Amino acid sequence: MPEGPSVRKFHHLISPFVGQQVVKTGGSSKKLQPAGLQSLWLQDTQVHGKKLFLRFDPDEEMEPPGSSPPPEPPQKEAHKEGAVDPKRDGEPSGQKTPDGSSQSAELNPQGEDESECLEGDAPAGDAGRWLRVSFGLFGSVWVNEFSRAKKANKRGDWRDPSPRLVLYFGGGGFLAFYNCQMSWSSSPVVTPACDILSEKFHRGQALEALGQAQPVCYTLLDQRCFSGLGNIIKNEVLYRAGIHPLSLGSVLSAPRREALVDHVVEFSTAWLQGKFQGRPQHTQVYQKDQCPAGHQVMKEAFGPPGGFQRLTWWCPQCQPQLPEEPEQRQFS
Repeated sequence: MPEGPSVRKFHHLISPFVGQQVVKTGGSSKKLQPAGLQSLWLQDTQVHGKKLFLRFDPDEEMEPPGSSPPPEPPQKEAHKEGAVDPKRDGEPSGQKTPDGSSQSAELNPQGEDESECLEGDAPAGDAGRWLRVSFGLFGSVWVNEFSRAKKANKRGDWRDPSPRLVLYFGGGGFLAFYNCQMSWSSSPVVTPACDILSEKFHRGQALEALGQAQPVCYTLLDQRCFSGLGNIIKNEVLYRAGIHPLSLGSVLSAPRREALVDHVVEFSTAWLQGKFQGRPQHTQVYQKDQCPAGHQVMKEAFGPPGGFQRLTWWCPQCQPQLPEEPEQRQFS
């Protein structure tokens, strides 16, 4: 699924539509009923980790100024964020659904709740004015144009992906949401202290979480501790920090945990800035055969016993297991 930097970019694309009325709807969603959004006003949008929250109201009342600060303006304006291209963004490949959209071939990381709890087809009073959007592996938001097929499917058809939701606004533009789950909630679930791209990200809490007696690759994907951090960021920051993915956090020194948190913030921020500037993100170990030093990269799925398994790339020479570490095969 899109990681924190991609979802922040989606948020930036949606923000100009705040204050406009939805005059027409469309989309293939069966659970949400897009028609229920017609005539509502988009009043606010917020982002947390890998999720977007959009507030709709039946009237034109606006939120108090500063309720949802806009993201950092890009140096180069982009008008769309298309389906994530594995060659460009480094996302792993997914499975095609019958409607042409992509579905994740990997399960969600530990600690991330992706259940869809709809509270009706449309917001009812103050109980459900916020629409929560959780994206699938190739989830995306397009502005004023639709995603087009880049290649034929297995049947040889050039069928364009089908948007789950399309919102046409009174100002003349429209938004198209692809490969996502949507549900109504009474308020946005936002915890800035664990959001890796938030100014309020709490380093102390992150360091404490990394000190657990479990492989650090599990902890990094726990959205309760590192919201917005996905498989790309996990692999890249572990390589840059020289830490084996199965290293127990409890045996890492404090300076190494500090360095790992630094890499999380620096890599995520650089990725977001690159998206605003139209620069592709280059990975050093994720989906690579060799690391920058020319060593062979290993690949294996790791995850908690009985839990979600995520593909992991690492260099045994640049990321050796510490001598004091026991064998971690029971964790894989």
